[in-house]
Amino acid sequence: MEKDKPMMVVWDEIEGYNARSKEYPTNIGAPKIELPNVGLVKTAKTKQMVDYFETERMELIEKAKQLQNEYMDSVMVWESKMNFEPIVGKVYYLYNFGKGNVLTLIKPEEWGKHESFISSFMLTSEYKWKKI
Repeated sequence: MEKDKPMMVVWDEIEGYNARSKEYPTNIGAPKIELPNVGLVKTAKTKQMVDYFETERMELIEKAKQLQNEYMDSVMVWESKMNFEPIVGKVYYLYNFGKGNVLTLIKPEEWGKHESFISSFMLTSEYKWKKI
């Protein structure tokens, strides 16, 4: 009959006394296990995550505004009067003479109609008008 070992002793039937081979403290005199402040780590990481998503949200809002402006410019030019078929990559000039917008090939300096000039536009390969 084998003598029972005290509960504080690390004992294994195969290895015997094996406290030194453990990856964790096994007696009362071992160094204290310090757990990280998980709440603080979670708070810091949560802030990083919120900052990331806020930045992404702001970029998407800015992109949506840019798309809205591009759309409005394109609609304004396509709805204007033009007596030609526009060519991709060429610059055109938009004027408002009171009866609606007119798209022309004539620059404001050449025509002398600075007060009616709206802006210069170029037709892109996606057939949208880009303000230049």
